[in-house]
Amino acid sequence: MNWDDYDAFCQVVDHGGFTAAARATDRPKSSLSASVSRLEDLIGSRLLERTTRRLRLTEAGESLYREVSKPIAQLREFAAD
Repeated sequence: MNWDDYDAFCQVVDHGGFTAAARATDRPKSSLSASVSRLEDLIGSRLLERTTRRLRLTEAGESLYREVSKPIAQLREFAAD
């Protein structure tokens, strides 16, 4: 399990897309995309519906985000201190 993949997923959701998340985290979009893809493979379900204009959480994505977003945010804060 790679917590960085969960963080990347949350960053993408929090920032509304891969481009904004890449800017905010100073990570390449390709790295964020690879993290989300690994997480989708691990879970066995699509988490995001991606189009060129829009990003939408799937039902599985919404459920995962509800479960992990708060602990991931707390880990980010802890690491920043």
